[in-house]
Amino acid sequence: MRRKDREITDIHKIEKILSSAKYLHLGVLDDEYPYVVPLHYGYQINGGKLTFYVHSAKVGHKLDCIRKNNSVFVEIDYGEKLIEADVPCKYGASFASVFGRGKAELVENEQEKIKGLKLLMQNQTQRAFEINEEMAATVAVIKVTVDKFTAKRRRA
Repeated sequence: MRRKDREITDIHKIEKILSSAKYLHLGVLDDEYPYVVPLHYGYQINGGKLTFYVHSAKVGHKLDCIRKNNSVFVEIDYGEKLIEADVPCKYGASFASVFGRGKAELVENEQEKIKGLKLLMQNQTQRAFEINEEMAATVAVIKVTVDKFTAKRRRA
């Protein structure tokens, strides 16, 4: 990270960003070009690793890309606000972000699909929902395991 003064290493502060943001931008490889999709997500932090769960239709371009190459990039940002200045060069933005590289996989195990969907709904609504196998069977669930990630913040 170039701007060490903005780096966040405290896992509790990183978790605050993850629990406050609502969209994860998932970058996959589409042959010659990157393909990025904004998605609602759930997550867990365990042993210094981030695991994200997103849901999807059972067919589609992002799933095709993941099946070809499961290397992905995730980006989450929160609290964006314009920082105004007297000249254009001094404008900026305040924000907090988390990003990292990982591997995506389609979850086949029904219990893990249910777990992922519960985490997604908890993060999006702050409510615990009961999700059963019938509900989970209607969607694809993608698990993204991120081994290396960084976070940063710029304050106004």
